Amino acid sequence: MTGTTAILRPATQPAATTPERLGRRERNKLEKRARIVAAARRLFDEQGFAETTTLQIAEAADIGTGTLFLYARSKEDLLVLVFKDEMMEVALDSFQKLPTSGSLVDQALAVFARMIDYHARDLELTRLLMREIIIPAGDRRSAMDDLTEVIFANLARLVDRAREEGKIAPRFEPQLTARTIFAIYYFNLLGWLVSRLDREMLLARLRRELETFLALD
Repeated sequence: MTGTTAILRPATQPAATTPERLGRRERNKLEKRARIVAAARRLFDEQGFAETTTLQIAEAADIGTGTLFLYARSKEDLLVLVFKDEMMEVALDSFQKLPTSGSLVDQALAVFARMIDYHARDLELTRLLMREIIIPAGDRRSAMDDLTEVIFANLARLVDRAREEGKIAPRFEPQLTARTIFAIYYFNLLGWLVSRLDREMLLARLRRELETFLALD
């Protein structure tokens, strides 16, 4: 049985919002943004990040460079924009498809495995991305806040359910526990990017550390 549909989504992208319910100006902005993100992703894949220019991205998106800079001020900002959109989709889909059975660690690992698989598609690009978002500023900070807010909220929902079902101790406050669970994942992700750990070794280490944390008295 899959999880309930009560997935917590970003406040700026409610599930009920559709292009038909937006005004023409808002639809045009969304369409341009989608073209920019798609063009940037395609060129990063085909040419590599270093060889791609903002002019090429603008031309591929069929917009002027001036318009492009309204959405992203640099190529690095575009990389963060691409990541935020794709990881948001990965995260929401992962939480949506979680089984309701299983431990909190099993559920968290199912989500993190999807995220790891996304990063593994292009490790060099992921390493570059991490350098840009470890201490984000400006628009990058806003983009990352939107993403982490969704991840924290849905992890907290899983923690709350595990408490109610008696799978973890009541003392595990949902928001704080969710942030700690994600911090364990994020620390291990950064380590994986500079080590020779394979995917299964990474997931095994994550399981041990999460189980140890949740078993603490």
